[in-house]
Amino acid sequence: MMCKVLIFGCIAAVTLMTSAYGASLKKTKLSPAQKEAHLQASMIDLALLKDIDNNFLDFYTPNDKQECNHTTLACFLKELKVLKQDVEEEDKQLVINIEKNLEELMDADFSNPTCKKCEANEKKKFPEFHQELTRFLQSMQK
Repeated sequence: MMCKVLIFGCIAAVTLMTSAYGASLKKTKLSPAQKEAHLQASMIDLALLKDIDNNFLDFYTPNDKQECNHTTLACFLKELKVLKQDVEEEDKQLVINIEKNLEELMDADFSNPTCKKCEANEKKKFPEFHQELTRFLQSMQK
């Protein structure tokens, strides 16, 4: 019990110090170099997933290119969460790495009502999903 009190006390102190010194808890905007690094890391991990055996699941696969980048990215992230549940243990870390890198690229404040909902996209098997995600990340690099 004493340990819990001590831990919560430390957390409260850190939170108060962070607030007092003006450190923002809000996500900061990435520099172009940071964005490029996250994209590059995601593409490397994605290439390693190319040959996984997952032809039994269907994935909503966005194919919007420019005007709905953030919505498309959010859709791919949702589907990666599904994939993570159904891959072998050795591939799970690759999916987690991709998720973390792509989450860094997300803009929480973005909203575009003209973009399609994820579920409105065509369902495809993993090889096509993988190919579309790869193309999408390549288009984000340009």
